[in-house]
Amino acid sequence: MRICKFNHKPNKQMKLLKSSISVFLLGLFIFGLGQTAEAQDRKEAVQTYNSAREMVQNGDYQKAIDQFKKAIEVGSQLGPQGQDIVERAKGKLPEVYRQMALDKYRAFKQNQTISNLDATIDGFQKTKDVAEEYDNSEISNQANGVINQLLYSKSIIQYKQQNYQDALATLDEVIKNDPNYSKAYYQKGIVLKKIKGTELERSIDLFDKAIEVGQKTNDSQIVSQARKAAHDELVYRGAKAIEEKNFSRAKELLNKALEYNSSSADAHYRLAQAYNKTQDWQQAAEHSEKALGFETGGRTDKAKIYFELGTAYQGLGQKDNACGAYNNAAYGNFKSPAEHQMEYELECENTTG
Repeated sequence: MRICKFNHKPNKQMKLLKSSISVFLLGLFIFGLGQTAEAQDRKEAVQTYNSAREMVQNGDYQKAIDQFKKAIEVGSQLGPQGQDIVERAKGKLPEVYRQMALDKYRAFKQNQTISNLDATIDGFQKTKDVAEEYDNSEISNQANGVINQLLYSKSIIQYKQQNYQDALATLDEVIKNDPNYSKAYYQKGIVLKKIKGTELERSIDLFDKAIEVGQKTNDSQIVSQARKAAHDELVYRGAKAIEEKNFSRAKELLNKALEYNSSSADAHYRLAQAYNKTQDWQQAAEHSEKALGFETGGRTDKAKIYFELGTAYQGLGQKDNACGAYNNAAYGNFKSPAEHQMEYELECENTTG
């Protein structure tokens, strides 16, 4: 009887099958490890983001910034799986910088020094930069607007401290940032008035620019303020020109003042003075009448105008009208000179003081 012997050596097919199974299992193992690592990374990104939010609530802004940046870094490494974390963290960063800037602003309100104001401006500048970096146009625009307001406030402080050149430099910065910031042109004109040797035209040009921009941006308040500032300065310069006997210059300035306020009693009164000095009696009488029509003050305010009107009528040879005008002028500081004219120059009758 023959006994069959079995060959226990695996053939080639068996070896290939075992090898394929091993490779497949190894692939599954590696894939599982990859999924586990990815899940761990996402978990870390989420935890980092959440811890940053808690730090914001506790006021630990700088630590929160560092954590949000870390969340962005970890989330970016995850690709599409971490995109939501990246976007959320990027959205929070400008808000944190804005909150830090607001805290600096509160400190400035408590102690309004230039150094505290500069720190606040720097805080909002960083907010603007970060907002632009992360494409947050809303916060960027808000920060830019606040920066200009703060710079304008800084120029006011510098002006009050008589640091006129610094104030001008600050206002130039405001205008550079926003050419439509009408108040900056107005304030620059005010500052220039305080600097000796500055030509009047420079201030007037700035007031004109403030009016132009104010009208374009519907800022009626600054338009009104700029018109008044230009008018007042021109009337003041006109009055000085009369004192200096430069009557042609006075007329030029005062007529220019009427372009800013055609119903100005002061400008018409000063023009009456200037025309009386040059013996242009008719023009003097007309401006005196207009000044009286626009004057809203009491008898004291009107007495000086009536005196100029009396002088004009006297020059025109209209005795009765001159006597009536001088009679109305005989009050306060003008009582004695008006009575002198009535009694000794015109010999007026039936006048009452």
